Amino acid sequence: MIDLNGKVAVVTGAGSGIGAAVAGYLHRLHAQVNLLAMSEQNVAAVARQLDPDGVTASYHLCDVRDEQSLISTREAILQRMGRIDILVTCAAAPAAAGKSEDLSFADWRMVLDTDLDGAFLSCKTFAAPMLRNNYGRIVNMTSFHNVATYPNRLAYNAAKSGVEGITRALAVEWGRFGITVNAVAPGPIRTPRTSWFLEQSPDVETGMTGRTPTARIGETDDVASLIAYLVSSEARHINGQQIVVDGGWTKSAWWGSHCQG
Repeated sequence: MIDLNGKVAVVTGAGSGIGAAVAGYLHRLHAQVNLLAMSEQNVAAVARQLDPDGVTASYHLCDVRDEQSLISTREAILQRMGRIDILVTCAAAPAAAGKSEDLSFADWRMVLDTDLDGAFLSCKTFAAPMLRNNYGRIVNMTSFHNVATYPNRLAYNAAKSGVEGITRALAVEWGRFGITVNAVAPGPIRTPRTSWFLEQSPDVETGMTGRTPTARIGETDDVASLIAYLVSSEARHINGQQIVVDGGWTKSAWWGSHCQG
């Protein structure tokens, strides 16, 4: 049984979707959770739902694209809790879907600023107390698009591939300090962000579930439960890995539907 009692966790992009699910899962395993988001609208409600008194779950408004914003947030957490043991980077910009030849540089930068630069700055900032304490668990959010993709996702692919590279490099560099750095790559997961895509047509969800060997769309806790394991003591020798959570999507070459017998 995983128990994170006494551990202090930071989760970026915690206002909704996978980030909110990760914060909730770690909190249920008795971690003290700090939820980071740019907007107060959603993250405040998530934090209050976990702990109305704000003792074991609290939120911070923070822009992961801004190093000083991250440093100020880190110092506020350290002043209150004295340590940071776990970082999970879930902050993400809109995917800027569309034809690559029509992708503007502004939209390209919007995705990379948050997904790639934000992951780098978050790791750099929150690893500082981990390096001092010779202990830490970092999990970065990548994507199954790093393994198998579909058209019109150029900026997202580039950003998440870069995050995998960051993960690999930091795992090699920081492992001797007792810090493991891994990546989790979700496949199709049911979140508010993906709902619009799934709801475009009944054929979309039917096609996705048929393409997936487990014959279902993933749920946020499918991702959060893996992250909980990776940040626990049980995973102390897992380092530098990207683990795909997709029900077998990227391993299937079947041209039929897995929903049929």
